[in-house]
Parts: sequence; C-alpha cells; structure tokens
Amino acid sequence: MMKLNIIVNVYNGEVYLSKALETLVSQEYENISIHCFDNHSTDKTQEIIQEYANSYSNLISYSTPEHIPLVKARNYAVSILKKNMSEPFYFGFCDADDLWDKNWASSLMAFCNQNYDLLVCNYYSVEGNQKTRVSSCLSLARPSPFNCPVGILSCLFSSRLIEIESTLFNNDFPISWDTEFWIRRGLDLSYLHISDHLCYYRIHSNSLVQSNFIPLLRERWGILKLHKLPKIRFIYGFIRQILKIIKT
Repeated sequence: MMKLNIIVNVYNGEVYLSKALETLVSQEYENISIHCFDNHSTDKTQEIIQEYANSYSNLISYSTPEHIPLVKARNYAVSILKKNMSEPFYFGFCDADDLWDKNWASSLMAFCNQNYDLLVCNYYSVEGNQKTRVSSCLSLARPSPFNCPVGILSCLFSSRLIEIESTLFNNDFPISWDTEFWIRRGLDLSYLHISDHLCYYRIHSNSLVQSNFIPLLRERWGILKLHKLPKIRFIYGFIRQILKIIKT
C-alpha cells in the first residue's frame, strides 16, 4: 500500500483545527501520515496539535523556523517531506478550517498505482449555512489569472512533482500561489478526476484573497505577464471579480 502524506499548514487555527484533524485521523486509508506545521501561532494551535500527536502515532508535529507567508510554509513542509523521501508516495494539503469525508483518501488512493501526477475529487464550498457543489476539474484545461481551477484540498500529488522542482509553489505570489501553479503546471499534469464530492472548503469574509483585493490584482497581472497570457483574460477576470464583490 503506497504511503500518503498529508500536510496541514496552520496559523492561529484553534477555532476549527480540532474538527479538521478529527476528519483526517478518521480516514479509512491505513498508510497515512499527517504532518502538522504550526506557523508560530499565538493561540492554542500548538497545544491542540500536540494533544493529537500524543494520541495518534501517525500525526507528527512541526514548527516553521519563523512566521512566514502561507506559500513559503507550504514549500517548507514539502522540503521536509522531500528530505525524508525514500520511496514514491502521494501527498496533499489540508487547511485547519476544512473537512474531509472518511473515504476521501481511500477513494483517491485506489488509483495510486496508475502513475497519475494528480488525483482529484470534487468538493463543497461552504459559506455560513450554504453548501455549494464544486467540480474541481471544470477548468483545468483553461486556467486564467482569475480562475483557480482546482481546490487544493481535493488534490493528492505524486512525489514525482517534488523530485524535479526545487520548490513546488512560486514564493513571489503569496496570495495567488495556487493560481500560478495551475497555470504553470496544470496542462502538463496527468490526472484522474473522480466525481464524488468528498471534502468541504470553508469560505470566510476575511480570507486572504478577499481582504487583499489590490495586492491580488497586482499578483494576477504579474501572473499574466510571467506566463504571457492574453490581456483579455485579465480584463474578463477583473470584471467578474468586481461583480462578485458587488454581489456580496
């Protein structure tokens, strides 16, 4: 049975962290390790992680060297996995405020021996009491600076991706690191998509993206220039983003 490593990057996540970890330690897939990286939290996050580490041998506690942006924390966690890599595995990223059905890992890892770069399922977007079905691969073939096509929480990546990359995500885009990744690598990845909705992405009004609109625009423009994308994609995406803000 192939190894699955789950990375949990968390900063001040005491409100939701326990529920997220419960859904991870309850996964039906047996060969799974959960790597929790506390980004120098100032609340009870580290205590919660340590409590679970004491109770579950497959949950391991880490700390980043200092408080760093999320994209750098992701890359730091990947570097730890890469350093200890002895044989192929799959890995995923789980945030402290999201949730996963107990068959999430087993449903995806059922295809781990078919040599895909990416295994992905659908998910639910949760905002307050409203739950919306989201297809995680709807736009994989047509990424744009304002359209992040895949929910990172619904993905499992092959360790091949970190064998050939010094860093998985681009540190120059602290808000839009996932969008830049899908534009840079999305069309090159072999992937298997299952239609089950197996995880839950929680939307907050004060999220990193929603509370940094101007820096977000700068980053999206930077992505467009970096990858030489048509300017019409930026204009179209900008209009959609403005309409979304007006609607909310």
